[in-house]
Amino acid sequence: MIQPLFDTAAAPHLVTRVKEYVLAEGLFTPGDRVLVAVSGGPDSVALLSILHRLQHDLGLTLGVGHFDHGLRGRESQKDAAFVTQLAKQLNLPCHGGTGDVRDHAEQGKISRQMAARRLRLEFLRKTCRLQGYQKIALGHTADDQVELFFLRLLRGAGPEGLKGMWPLTPTGLVRPLLAVGKQVLLAWLKQENLAYREDASNLSTVYLRNRVRLHLLPHLAEQYNPRLPAAIWRLMALLQDEERLLAAEMNQQVSGLIQRPAPDLLILKLPQLLPAAPAFQRRALRYALGEFRRDQDITSAQTAALLALARGAKSGGLVDCRDCLVARAGSELHFLKPLPASSQETLTLPSPSSDRPVSVLSPAGWHWRLALLPRVQTQPPPSDPWRVWLDADRLALPLAVRHFLPGDRFHPLGAPGPRKLQDFLVDCKVPRWLRPFLPLVTAAGHIIWLPGLRIADPVKITTASLNVLEITLQPAGPEAERLWPLFLAFFSRR
Repeated sequence: MIQPLFDTAAAPHLVTRVKEYVLAEGLFTPGDRVLVAVSGGPDSVALLSILHRLQHDLGLTLGVGHFDHGLRGRESQKDAAFVTQLAKQLNLPCHGGTGDVRDHAEQGKISRQMAARRLRLEFLRKTCRLQGYQKIALGHTADDQVELFFLRLLRGAGPEGLKGMWPLTPTGLVRPLLAVGKQVLLAWLKQENLAYREDASNLSTVYLRNRVRLHLLPHLAEQYNPRLPAAIWRLMALLQDEERLLAAEMNQQVSGLIQRPAPDLLILKLPQLLPAAPAFQRRALRYALGEFRRDQDITSAQTAALLALARGAKSGGLVDCRDCLVARAGSELHFLKPLPASSQETLTLPSPSSDRPVSVLSPAGWHWRLALLPRVQTQPPPSDPWRVWLDADRLALPLAVRHFLPGDRFHPLGAPGPRKLQDFLVDCKVPRWLRPFLPLVTAAGHIIWLPGLRIADPVKITTASLNVLEITLQPAGPEAERLWPLFLAFFSRR
């Protein structure tokens, strides 16, 4: 096992020890383009300087990313100027970003620390996409890891939480300094005569993390174990080894429980989950949620809410896990990215003429095309469920588009009469959370087409039909394109 560096006597050998840790954990691949997150503080300055010295040995191409949180006024501006100058001295490209942390915290009803972390990570990832970086290097230290252990212990976290931060995450976050104590870094910076910026907020006891660092850990080290940080770090390393083993086992066993019918959709089958041991249930739920929250903590409260949803008797429940919605649909749990707001507006479709088809783009991003066609007796109706033929002479134009309303009734093609639309959608296995987003085509107040599903029987083409109204629906905007694969996934399960 790699041993953590907490003794400042190891400072002269710091670069070599970081290289050993990087290679042991497989943090980089030769040829990687790495965006180094630099705040200007001692940890990130040390990280950048060390990686700059190792870039040729490791085969890396480096860039610098700095995010201004806008929380410290002129001091924030000085931080940005310092990082820009540091990148210039090292002949590295520097990418800057800013964000309104206060507003983001208020709107999301989260702490400023959490808001700052989210905005910073969002900026770094966007920069990676635009500039072609494969990995983001972060300056978390061994002290950060130990502090996190106690923060999560105080919140009642389980083994998955107490393991702390991974050296390398599936989304490309790397932490090369995770085995190096803060005092070792400070000693090395002094040895190398490297300047850095100080953040006074790190001394504020308003924040729990600072109280743990400034009060709790020194007290425990003084009164109980002077080598406490190293002992906790090794415990976390052991927990990570255990987690790797359990995660590999879970990956094999969970494959029979999970379906991925669309890129942003995961379905967990409850009949196979619920007979399993509670520990397996929790891990399976955290595994599924982790597909959408890769680099974010999954809390015990979220796990408990998902367990209650899975074990409950009723279908239709919904749990909002911020970056992931989890819905109960019969014997399944559906995990998906948050959806756009459902439109409640009614759209009137223009009426075509025999020589002029019409098209319209709805506010929700759907492209509607309507055309009048002469009836050709030998030509069968289209098989595409998103393009239909209706008897134009049995329609009251203009048509309108709206969304699901309580009490809606629908006369499906081939059925003896009207029935509740809700019952029809249940039979079609369309989950409750998706129903409000399905556009419904109406004529004179009656539903005549559920796109992708069925037309109404009273407007079907018959041998007596003389004129045909053809309607085609396709996604043409971000909201509709987000919904399209979900419609395709569920409508194909009928």
